[in-house]
Amino acid sequence: MQNSNTKHSEQPSQTAYIEIAKAFDKLTYKSIYIFDSIQKKIEYISNHRFFLHNLTSDEIIGMGEPLFSTFIKAEDQAIVNQANKAGTAFYATLPESERKSYTLAYNFHLVDENQNTLLVNHRLTPLLLSNEGQIWKTLGMISLATSNLPGNITLTKDGDNTILKYNIETDEWVHYSKIALTEREIQILRFYAQGLTINEIASVLNLSADTIKFHRRNLLQKMEVNNINKALAYATACKLI
Repeated sequence: MQNSNTKHSEQPSQTAYIEIAKAFDKLTYKSIYIFDSIQKKIEYISNHRFFLHNLTSDEIIGMGEPLFSTFIKAEDQAIVNQANKAGTAFYATLPESERKSYTLAYNFHLVDENQNTLLVNHRLTPLLLSNEGQIWKTLGMISLATSNLPGNITLTKDGDNTILKYNIETDEWVHYSKIALTEREIQILRFYAQGLTINEIASVLNLSADTIKFHRRNLLQKMEVNNINKALAYATACKLI
C-alpha cells in the first residue's frame, strides 16, 4: 500500500508557479501573465484577455516579446521602455533579500486592430530569482487605470508606507508618503464598495447626506481622481481599504 504521506512529501515541479497563476486567475477580473526575464518570453497569460484582440493564449505566447510593442500605443512605447529600464536599474541596486518585496507600476495605452485605445495600469513584481540573484520569473498584472494619463511610474515596497515616483525628466526616484485615510473615509469607501448610495451610507452612519458628500470630495481630492469608482480602484490597488 502507498504511504499516505508520500504525496504530501513530493517536491513541487518547476512549473508549479504556473498552476498557482491559473488558480489566481479564477479569483480576479484582472489579466495576469508570467514572463521569463532571462529567456525573454511569456510563459503564461490569462484566458480572459480583455485587451489583446481575439488571439488565443498560445498565439499570444508565440508572439514573444514583440507582443508588447504590437499592442502598446506608439506614443506610449517610450514611457514603457523608460519605466522598465528605470525599474531594472533600481532592482540592481537592492540587496538580493529585498528584490521580491517591490512592485513596479505604470500606465500606458493599449491599442486594438481598429486603433481604439484603452488606458491600463501595468504592475510587475519578481516571482523567482536565479541562483545568482537576478530576476528570473516576473508576475505581471494588467487592469483598467484609475488615472487619465499614461506614465505615473511608481515603485512600492510591501509593508512600507512610502512610495517611489519616477521623474522621467531628471531620471530620479522621489520618495512620497502614501495617502493616509481617516477611519471615516475608509468606512465610506467600504460602503461604496458594497453598492450603497449616499443616502444609504448616511442612514447607516447616522450622518447627513451633505456630510457624506463632504467626505467623498475629500477622498477624490486626496487620490486625485474625479469619481468614486476610480477612488475605489485606487484604494484597492494601494491596499488602503
